[in-house]
Amino acid sequence: MNLREAWARSRRQLERAAIPDAGIEAQVLLRNALGIDRATLHSSPERELTDKDVVAFERSVQRRVEGEPLSYITGHREFYGLDFVVTPDVLVPRQETEFLVEAVLGYARSRSDHALTIADIGTGSGCIAVAVGAHLLNATVYATDVSREALRVAEENVRRHGLEGRVHLRHGDLFEALDGPVDVVVSNPPYLSDDEAVDLPPDVKREPSAALVAGTDGMDVLRRLIVGAREYVRQGGLLALEIDPRRVEAVERLARGTFPGGEIGVVKDHAGLERVVTVRVGQPSA
Repeated sequence: MNLREAWARSRRQLERAAIPDAGIEAQVLLRNALGIDRATLHSSPERELTDKDVVAFERSVQRRVEGEPLSYITGHREFYGLDFVVTPDVLVPRQETEFLVEAVLGYARSRSDHALTIADIGTGSGCIAVAVGAHLLNATVYATDVSREALRVAEENVRRHGLEGRVHLRHGDLFEALDGPVDVVVSNPPYLSDDEAVDLPPDVKREPSAALVAGTDGMDVLRRLIVGAREYVRQGGLLALEIDPRRVEAVERLARGTFPGGEIGVVKDHAGLERVVTVRVGQPSA
């Protein structure tokens, strides 16, 4: 079996399993199993696979057919132009979460005279904290999580991007891991309801439910974050939260009640869905 035949065969298998973007995923699995790059795959389609290659590749395709997330099979995922280690202990970083990073970086540009302190609450793989830390050289980032397993993944990602001096990992539930107020609180919390979680695709159901599901209305963690942020975001600071678009009215209402006079913003994702809610908390102290 050569590369072209292996790719075509696996593409058909993934299509039968109703895997979106089956052709692309088949290429990713093939390159990962053989340890080759895209250029090699396309320039040497007649290259024969060894028996060992075939076994490794077919095993990875079967895992995907059975509903395992692609990033858990390959062990990594690109996010905001950076490569991240991903394991079943953390959520798979998603493109829509990049809007959170953009919100923080936009705020930082407006406070260019200030060395920011930033808290990424529920950091998971560390993708937000690392992306922010890589772009804000004068910022100090605290990345917190209640899961020690997730923090081990985040630690590996902090180390692989050389950010040990700027991104600091903390264990604890929400704000309890912080020493005091910060300029920015950013979070991609669990925001699905129990009922909504039932209808998730099979691969998403393989991801940690504690990072996806937040009670009967999907607001359990968002409520605690917004109310708690009142004590942890400095005047003039920013609260930025990823949400489910179905939660936008509830989140805006709670944010207005918690931060009277705060400037509320909503950011839409590439699909036009309301994905991020931001709160600019008052004005900087004189």
